[in-house]
Amino acid sequence: MQVAERQRLLSPAEAVPRIWRPSANEFLENFYAPSRPVVIEGAMEGWPALARWTPDYLARTVGAAPVTFQGDRDGDGDFELYKDNHARTLPFDQFIARIAGHRGNDAYLTAYNSAANREALRPLENDLGYLDDFLTRQHGMIWIGPAGTFTPLHFDLTNNLLAQVVGRKVITLLPPSETPRLANTRHVFSDVHDVGDVERLKLYPDARFAARVEVTLSPGELLYIPVGWWHQVRSLDFSVMLTYTNFHWANDAYVDFPAA
Repeated sequence: MQVAERQRLLSPAEAVPRIWRPSANEFLENFYAPSRPVVIEGAMEGWPALARWTPDYLARTVGAAPVTFQGDRDGDGDFELYKDNHARTLPFDQFIARIAGHRGNDAYLTAYNSAANREALRPLENDLGYLDDFLTRQHGMIWIGPAGTFTPLHFDLTNNLLAQVVGRKVITLLPPSETPRLANTRHVFSDVHDVGDVERLKLYPDARFAARVEVTLSPGELLYIPVGWWHQVRSLDFSVMLTYTNFHWANDAYVDFPAA
């Protein structure tokens, strides 16, 4: 198959459709069960966070409670693989002051830090709604960072539902069938890191031919990423996002996946 033909197979409208508030059965039958990505619009309507969560509001609401984040990432090409080496702590209001109005990838509060930050960030839960058609009543794992944060190419061992609250993110998706092209030598990570990096692709030429699609996720939109789908994520703005894995249906591919 020619490269152009492969790319057309993942045109945005076909590969990642946008739909308005599907029912639980529609989502299960058309997307969850067949492992098909989808952007869901309208399901977050009425969430106070969509209007309230400016950097100033976040800093006032959480205050000086200490939080753990991923810091000093710029000097490590494998910062995602070695996340424990990048754990840093600051009062939350100081963390917001550090990232608001700035751009870069050096400081990012991520889902990996969720357990450590649960109590500190609990005051923000009052501004969130629930997605009862798809999920149990458990709030998601939060990501807070400046424009320019980047999560390298990887896949997850759960089905994920991303809920964009503040700012925009660009998510590049590649189906599991592209794994042989993506230098998957270490657990769920790709040595390619970034399929948009021309210089990096010179080291991994097979990745140039991998079919992919980009989705821009805006506030109030959800993106369903099925288990095993490769993705990388870049923030266009100061961004707050939640990742949910607590679906009503089985979501435990990690149980029998080989250890890292």
